[in-house]
Amino acid sequence: MAWDFSNEPEFELQLEWMREFVAEEIEPLDLVFRDPGAHVDPRSRAARIMAPLKEEVKKRGLWACHLGPELGGKGLGQLKLGLMNEILGRSRFAPTVFGTQAPDTGNAEILARF
Repeated sequence: MAWDFSNEPEFELQLEWMREFVAEEIEPLDLVFRDPGAHVDPRSRAARIMAPLKEEVKKRGLWACHLGPELGGKGLGQLKLGLMNEILGRSRFAPTVFGTQAPDTGNAEILARF
């Protein structure tokens, strides 16, 4: 049995946008901010630079996609999340910009469930 990894055309467009956005807007942050904790320190210059990037992600409806709609996410499911994480994994800043950074994702899922 073959696996089918095809998606709706609308989601493929989102993935294309993510590839470009991560490559052009987020990956350069890895080169500028060398401190390993820069992406998680809310007082850092990196956090101030990431703020408008997060807003752009929210406008596109791609914020915290691991959560269900009742919690403000998209509830996309494992296949789509896997395809997204393949792109986000290229930068240590990308998961934070998309609201999918560990361990917060797992913690949010546990809190939502229990």
